[in-house]
Amino acid sequence: MSPWLLSKRAALVLIAFPAIILAGCSDSLTSAPSSPSSFAASSKSYEHTLTPEQRKAAIADLETAQARRQAAAQSEATASINAGK
Repeated sequence: MSPWLLSKRAALVLIAFPAIILAGCSDSLTSAPSSPSSFAASSKSYEHTLTPEQRKAAIADLETAQARRQAAAQSEATASINAGK
């Protein structure tokens, strides 16, 4: 094959390959659901997912878990200090 024919095929492949890929993706891009315009708009739906009672219970559970972790960390630190004596 002549060098001219090879370069012509290479140019065709370089042009056609991305075009084929984009054509295959274009259908999935246009059929995708539209995304909210901002984070605030997308997070609005989560503002009212818990009732006030549920929110208070969840906060109380988180505070209890945090207090347990702090107590465990403190007792572990005390144990390691006492073990060193």
